[in-house]
Amino acid sequence: MNILLLNGSPRTNGNTSALSQAFAEEARSNGHQISLQPIGRMDIRGCKNCDACRKTLTGNCIQKDDMQKVLPLMAECEMLVIASPIYYFSLAGQIHCAIERMYSFERLPKLKKAALFLTAGGSGFTSAIQTYQEAIIHHMRAEDMGIIKAVGSQAKTKEKQEEVRRIARSL
Repeated sequence: MNILLLNGSPRTNGNTSALSQAFAEEARSNGHQISLQPIGRMDIRGCKNCDACRKTLTGNCIQKDDMQKVLPLMAECEMLVIASPIYYFSLAGQIHCAIERMYSFERLPKLKKAALFLTAGGSGFTSAIQTYQEAIIHHMRAEDMGIIKAVGSQAKTKEKQEEVRRIARSL
């Protein structure tokens, strides 16, 4: 399976990255192809709703930023994993921008499955889960393979690492 994992954290050794790395390792060891994209460290702007992309719906966005590297990966992914820290009750801004830019496809053409990994200092996960469910599961019609929530340093525990590895093994 061709998997695209969008990591919304700018921290290379943080909690979100710990979940992302554990999933990627397990997916690769089970024969899947995975592209882990560090969205949190990229220059990605939000959709401007110029509608230039609506002529083809193939991911051809006229904005020239780092999303040009990610859009071709989105066109080919069969599974999308969104990994995001929660900074202020919602998905990280860069993840929001990447989701908005999916507008250039309407629906990801090969997408079948999705998962969501969230890390936070507290318990404010509701808005992030709602965005994932509405945009990816309902609108994109992807099968939800699981939502993993980690508070504080839980993401680096064996238990949380095993939760994301279990999702990778279930594919």
